[in-house]
Amino acid sequence: MDGSLGVALGVTIFLGSTTLIIFLLIFSNRSKKHPWPPGPPKLPMIGNLHQLQKGGPLVHITLAEMAKQYGKIMTVWFGNKPTIVVSDYGSVWEVLVTKSSDFASRSMPYRSKFTTAGWRTLSTFDFSDAWFNLRKGAQCSFFHPANVSGQSPLQESDVEQLIRSIEEEANGNINGVVRPLPDIRKSVIRLIARLCFGPDFRDEKFVEAMDVMIEETILQTSLSVLGDIFPVLQHIPGFKKPFREIIKVKRRIEELIRPCIDRYSSSSSSKENNYYYYLQFLLSRGFPLEVVIFNIYEMFLLAVDSTSLTIAWALAFLIHEKQIQDKLYKELISREYGKEGGLRLEQVSKMKYLHGVVKESARLRPIAPLGIPHKAVKDTTLMGKRIEAGTTVMVNLYAVLHDPAVWKEPDRFHPERFLENNINGGEGEGVWKEDVAATAMEKSFLPFGAGRRICAGMELAKPHVALTLGNLVKAFEWSSAIEGEFPDLSEDSTFVLGMKTPLLARVAPRHA
Repeated sequence: MDGSLGVALGVTIFLGSTTLIIFLLIFSNRSKKHPWPPGPPKLPMIGNLHQLQKGGPLVHITLAEMAKQYGKIMTVWFGNKPTIVVSDYGSVWEVLVTKSSDFASRSMPYRSKFTTAGWRTLSTFDFSDAWFNLRKGAQCSFFHPANVSGQSPLQESDVEQLIRSIEEEANGNINGVVRPLPDIRKSVIRLIARLCFGPDFRDEKFVEAMDVMIEETILQTSLSVLGDIFPVLQHIPGFKKPFREIIKVKRRIEELIRPCIDRYSSSSSSKENNYYYYLQFLLSRGFPLEVVIFNIYEMFLLAVDSTSLTIAWALAFLIHEKQIQDKLYKELISREYGKEGGLRLEQVSKMKYLHGVVKESARLRPIAPLGIPHKAVKDTTLMGKRIEAGTTVMVNLYAVLHDPAVWKEPDRFHPERFLENNINGGEGEGVWKEDVAATAMEKSFLPFGAGRRICAGMELAKPHVALTLGNLVKAFEWSSAIEGEFPDLSEDSTFVLGMKTPLLARVAPRHA
């Protein structure tokens, strides 16, 4: 009896899998006849996925190499879905700035809908009145200048706490070896929590839990490529696990944030100075609870790793390049700022070399090397090529930031390049030099994107990274954890561009 059931079950699974494969094969070839830009040859059903698989070079590097052969505007197929990949500053600038409104919608992986309230968050909403209203509201609450500037003393206090934590860790370990990233991450979480819930936020258990939650979300969203390309797999036995796991993550996010909504929705720090904290804004507009929860969570998800990893990468580069670290330290202790005490935000804003170090770190290791994919809102053109409404367009920022035609010695850590050419930082503001090379650098340096979908947190992230990095270098001399072995600069890309080997470093206090 048991044997017969086993055979029957095996036959059923085989027939089901065969039907699925036939189904996918049929539909993978039903793409519209369209003069797509040239690209690598694709296979039935999977497109170019075999060339972008785990275990090989990272996707942004593979796509940059493909662009050298097939062109700066090329078509790559993710299953049966064509994606236009742009890899030079001219076409990227057209997508992000010149025709920003034409390419302002989003094309999101399927499973991301579970952790974005069905793509109803600031970064995942399609271009619409709903997105515009949410963006405007975020600017008037979370990113309101009064809200952000009011954080300055608390940010500086967070950095002091970070310095003490690293010092305690160093004192407890042999040779003063530390892992700085976990403490840096928690410092960012505290900042984001206050901007969401108000300055009276004090909950270290939440900070710890949020840190774990972000890691789990990033892990789960990076696991299953097939599940994102073929959502039908969620109904097929043997393929359901990634979908079950992401739903579990969704529930844990809700369980983490809902108590904070209950606790802080009637906070004494309600409306002040004609602006709200982010939670209060979301509640005041009557958004469904799910939308409130995941818009708040998105602020943590997008800010914590991007900010903390930029700092960690900068520290790793400074350990490799001791003379640059020494030059930066001289600026930090110049007569204007003094050797004693921590740096304040108002001081950091004037430190040109510090900002050059931050920019060069962001150029060499862009935290989101492919950004969030765009989608054409309407029929349009890109560099003269016809693009139909609904087409996914992916911007390879890594390729743009490593283009040897723009960046001299692109793999070299050279902060001076930003001082010599007065590069603004990708915001699309300021006056460009007449010099063609400087103009190309200005248009190419887009770590925050540009145009309508530019990173909303840009004006918060830049000074916070500089404040934290400047204080860490002023407080400690950073060197290799193991004599003669520099930190590993290998990349590991999931949701963001992290370190394959988390930073381990030796720190020595600058002032005994």
